[in-house]
Amino acid sequence: MFIPFILTVIIQIVIPVFFSAWLWFTRGDPGIDWFSRLFLVIFYTAYIFTAGSWFWVYYWLRYLVAGLVLTSVLAGLIWIWQNGVPIFHLSGWKSRLEPGFYVVLGIIFLILFVSAVRGSFYQGEALNLTFPLKGGTFYVAQGGSTKTINRHLISEPQQYGLDMVKLYPAGNRARGMYPRELERYAVYGQEVYSPCDGLVTAAVDGLPDHIPPETDRINLAGNYVIIYKDGYKILLAHLQQGIVAVQAGDMVKEGQLLGRVGNSGNTSEPHLHIHAEKGGSKEDHLVGVGVPVVFDNRFLVRNSLVIK
Repeated sequence: MFIPFILTVIIQIVIPVFFSAWLWFTRGDPGIDWFSRLFLVIFYTAYIFTAGSWFWVYYWLRYLVAGLVLTSVLAGLIWIWQNGVPIFHLSGWKSRLEPGFYVVLGIIFLILFVSAVRGSFYQGEALNLTFPLKGGTFYVAQGGSTKTINRHLISEPQQYGLDMVKLYPAGNRARGMYPRELERYAVYGQEVYSPCDGLVTAAVDGLPDHIPPETDRINLAGNYVIIYKDGYKILLAHLQQGIVAVQAGDMVKEGQLLGRVGNSGNTSEPHLHIHAEKGGSKEDHLVGVGVPVVFDNRFLVRNSLVIK
């Protein structure tokens, strides 16, 4: 997982910093050249701000990076206005090709940005649940209604699924880049509470918590609990081994302890997965159709924060 981390740093931090310097040091170029770069930089930054995986780095860097780019944009516009740079000036074949290239790239990131924004909305009736974690700041790593911000869309049963981690006060989700010690992840061992009243139709315990980056590709959900309510199955997955506090047949109340966040199943690191679905047997989380879920009437998407 070292390579994905480095790529995230490059894509979400290094490139925007480069873009900020690029805009500033080229502000005297012919107008269309500079504004085509501006078009690319704005929509690249908007895309990574909305859809970037900011839990890999310090969450608050998201605003620092956006602020840095915005400062460069405003400073460049002011300089151009004060110095009277011709906005529509072109000089030579190179100045005709480069702006077109930057505009094409900008359009690609504009489309991705629009897709990420669309992911903040859903169609149909949503199931309203109570947020299952308490005592901290929680970050949504996967969530939303488009693939741009939620990889769960590739699976029909969990298409509105969410993955959630916890942040330390500084905005980091772990002490270290990608530690192997589970206790260094802020969310590991966090108590998980029932998001609703309902019947426990399945509960699995006893599967091991894996050391990152090891995964279990057979028991995908790891240790989990399924709660059945009004025709909906709600799955809470990747729970800690030996801590699941309910069993099949139990009636649970909203806010009742179910277990603790672990790293069992097909996980890259400790997190809580939750989704709701309709259809199929009450005990099987691999069949059915995923439905939108709102927590306290709020639809959570990637980069949403919940403070409890």
